[in-house]
Amino acid sequence: MSPSMGKKGLKKLQQARPGFAWLLILILCYLIVSGFEVRHPLMLAVGIVLRVATFVLALYVSGVSKRFFLATVLLALIVSVVSIPARIYHGWLQILDLVAWSAIPLLVPVAILRKIKKEFAGEGVDMEVVLGALCAYLYVGAYFAFLYDAIATVSKSPFFVQPGADLKLNYIYFSFVTLTTTGYGDLSPAYGPGRMLAVIEAIIGQLYLVSVVALVVSAYGKGKKSSS
Repeated sequence: MSPSMGKKGLKKLQQARPGFAWLLILILCYLIVSGFEVRHPLMLAVGIVLRVATFVLALYVSGVSKRFFLATVLLALIVSVVSIPARIYHGWLQILDLVAWSAIPLLVPVAILRKIKKEFAGEGVDMEVVLGALCAYLYVGAYFAFLYDAIATVSKSPFFVQPGADLKLNYIYFSFVTLTTTGYGDLSPAYGPGRMLAVIEAIIGQLYLVSVVALVVSAYGKGKKSSS
């Protein structure tokens, strides 16, 4: 086999590896499933599996070190196993599970943005970098939805002012409405911590759009013009 054929085969193999496009699809699937976890116990298990799969794939496509990848994936799997009995029996086990899931997912947007920064400074901006920036944005929205649910669970009081609104689907809906600063006003936090958390999410959402996404997309457009 000639060296040129070997290089072509290696290039095809690299292109076949999962990238941020796969991660984007997986995040969207997780959002859909997690919004309906209360409908059926099976949906709860599928939601947990998708959460772990999203976490694992995000770290993989972000190119973290092998040791860090194995350690964090193992930790995520342990916490996931605990999640099911924690949801059933509640108590301190559920609080511990929520605290763990509040800390572990923070590694994902950090890893993705680190990958984007590396690509931006090295080979330039391509579609993979753009998709990575979008994945980090969606992951932030999903993460805040989880935080709202966790606050309501730990405080043992409704998160929303509106009666009967504390559903998983509403947490996701409210999170992305807040992240994009759409502000329909049909749902609103009932007390201080929830309101301040919503303000933080809105600020992060706006700063991310006008800085990271805007910078990446503008650089991608310039790259395409220069290459033509």
